[in-house]
Amino acid sequence: MRDYSFGNFLHELRMRRGLTQFQLGMLIGVSDKAVSKWENGSAKPQSGVLSKLGQVLGVSVDELLSCKYHTPDQGGTKGVFAMKKQIWSKALSNLREKYGEAPPFPVWSRYLTEQAELQSGDMIVYWELVARLSAEAKKQKERINVPGGTGAFFTAYLLGASGVNPLQPHYYCPVCRKTEWVDAASDGWDLPPRSCICGEMMQGEGHGIPFETYRHVVQRNTSFDISVSPALFPFAKAFAVDYFKDCDFRTEARAVDGAETLKVKNEGSACIFTLCADESLARISLLEQATGVSFDEAPFCGREVIEAFRCSETDGIPDFQAEFIKKMLKTVSPKIFSELVQLLGLAHGTGTWRDNGEILFRQGHPIGELVAYRDDVFLAARKKLSERGICDTGYAYRLMEDTRRGRYAKSGIPDAERKLMQECGLADWFAESVGKIGYLFPKAFGVSRVETAGKLMWYKLHFPKEFHTVMDK
Repeated sequence: MRDYSFGNFLHELRMRRGLTQFQLGMLIGVSDKAVSKWENGSAKPQSGVLSKLGQVLGVSVDELLSCKYHTPDQGGTKGVFAMKKQIWSKALSNLREKYGEAPPFPVWSRYLTEQAELQSGDMIVYWELVARLSAEAKKQKERINVPGGTGAFFTAYLLGASGVNPLQPHYYCPVCRKTEWVDAASDGWDLPPRSCICGEMMQGEGHGIPFETYRHVVQRNTSFDISVSPALFPFAKAFAVDYFKDCDFRTEARAVDGAETLKVKNEGSACIFTLCADESLARISLLEQATGVSFDEAPFCGREVIEAFRCSETDGIPDFQAEFIKKMLKTVSPKIFSELVQLLGLAHGTGTWRDNGEILFRQGHPIGELVAYRDDVFLAARKKLSERGICDTGYAYRLMEDTRRGRYAKSGIPDAERKLMQECGLADWFAESVGKIGYLFPKAFGVSRVETAGKLMWYKLHFPKEFHTVMDK
């Protein structure tokens, strides 16, 4: 006798996730025919598959077996399930508010890609919390800082958890919402001024950050740290505890190195959120008060700012004041922000500059061609594969992962791997370069750090007295 109750419940969960039977089967390791049998009631999944189904569909095994959602007092995950549904609705609403009811295809496609990948995890629940804390920080004229890797997610940008737009560089009109994609530019910050046909000045956005370079984070529901101004911490702590009160999450306050922190963990996954106070953020708040200029609105994309970096006038600028990076600035002499972002990646990665990128740069390779971030490996391989008519990105992703983790630097590049790189069309110098790399940061990290550094440089140039009074403490 067929069990239609389970099949109907499974069908509802799958449709809410926007998955086809084939996609659901791929995510849990079965065929679409197996999923079809489950839904039509002719078969049921084995016990070992139920936990995978629950993780992908956002419900517990008990809920799957009982074919109904548990209420909060039954200890189920309805609280998280309901939150995620509301958050996705908010993200879609924000997408249409910014890019119009019929957003450009690249925008819509990126959103759908992330939605399919993120449905099974809880990351957007944390991003919504960060977005609310960011809004409150602005009201209280305090600061909040999120991990740079968050900038790889377009969904985080839509929710307000990140200020980094990871789409390809483009012009955007805030009035008529017209979007113009630019192939030549490597970063939206470098786009020259342009007027829209409606008469409004268009904004340059987009940093060309592929979602795939942070897929490993989605798969393992990683932990991430959020830091706030010390003055904002009491409010942020209370807000976070209240935010998760109806969910199957555990909060724990403790002191680490004399500073109070708050850890939030979902008992059903390895995703951990840590909140802590950061004194350096208080300095930015003081700088805003001393100058009357909001840090978020500091117009740092001017020629004067990049010129100051090019001339190594970086004392007091985080990430750029060490002597070795000043030397890099003199060697590279960056003329646009995309080059400054690339330089920071070369400086922070392991095995990326000395005896590697520096040699290649002196040989005539432009800095934008060098491997500074994990994204560079993925994009270079994807481009070569596309030129050969190969649309899937499996090899590009695996090559990026092996490089960022330093596999080749530790054990050398096997002959079979070199052959694959040659078949892909990657140059010999590229293979030699990735063979020396011990670790690569995500480009989103570099973009976030360069934005902070650029804004501080703007303050330093326009308010030197206030800058040194605050930052030299």
